[in-house]
Amino acid sequence: MNYIEWLGWVATALLLIGYYLNAKKHLYSWLVWLLGNSIMMIYAILIQSYSVAFLSIVLVFLNIFGFITWRKQSSNF
Repeated sequence: MNYIEWLGWVATALLLIGYYLNAKKHLYSWLVWLLGNSIMMIYAILIQSYSVAFLSIVLVFLNIFGFITWRKQSSNF
């Protein structure tokens, strides 16, 4: 297995872990997703899947928004 395939698998694992942490309502799930989507974006560019790369960019911004929103909400309690 070459390094490009490894990037895809690492990104997939991080995204699945992010889903699990989000289901458990952990704030840092957003950071795990951010890392996973960033790696997925690099992977998608390397395999020339530009629609997936675009989706990953959008999701990175949503991950940042989600993290900031959850952090503000948790500090209000």
